[in-house]
Amino acid sequence: MPKLYGVGAGPGDPDLLTLKALKVLNSAKTIFVASSSKNAYSLAAKVVSSHVPEGKELKPLSFPMTYDENALSRAWKDNAKTVLKALAEGDVAFLTMGDPSFYSTFVYLAREIRKLAPEVEIELVPGITAAQAAAARLNLSLAEGDETVLFASGAKGGQIIRKFGGQVNSIILYKVYRSSKDIYNALKEKDLLDKVKGISCCSMPEEKVYPDALSLKNKKLPYFTLFIVGGRKI
Repeated sequence: MPKLYGVGAGPGDPDLLTLKALKVLNSAKTIFVASSSKNAYSLAAKVVSSHVPEGKELKPLSFPMTYDENALSRAWKDNAKTVLKALAEGDVAFLTMGDPSFYSTFVYLAREIRKLAPEVEIELVPGITAAQAAAARLNLSLAEGDETVLFASGAKGGQIIRKFGGQVNSIILYKVYRSSKDIYNALKEKDLLDKVKGISCCSMPEEKVYPDALSLKNKKLPYFTLFIVGGRKI
């Protein structure tokens, strides 16, 4: 039985792709990448393009950028059927930015495939996350000793900061680009403005570092932006 691999492509720098990921890219019969329903562009495809064997195609699977559960469900089911057809011919790799277990489209796709074909073997190939790359870029230690780190979505604004700010040693907030103003206000309320740093498109050519709260204030941030609240300089 061919195997389905969920492959982490890392944060954006092609040099941060793992050796295991390279092996799977070379051996898989079919390689899929996620793209928006509005176009066929895939950042993961761009990241791995220099590593893909000549002649091997990266096939886009379209997913809508929406919170509409019905639209998402239809996309997962349709794409699951496409992947199953490809599995009939050999191993399949699905590329995702960062790590496939971390805010990844792959987990929803894999669950749909499990429903349709429970016998399919699925393997996750871990990748370097944006949080790890950001900490390295900023020379930060995220946790020491028995300290606590919270990874969370900032899609709903500052509610995570208001709930957990001051209770854990470090908070890494993903998906902050639409809610950065409320997150900033929450940091101010919790007296944490002096502990926040941000980074956009970490490890990519267009990378931008926000070294303090002032540099983040009232900024229109790219989609691939995260905040680190806490951490210690190395």
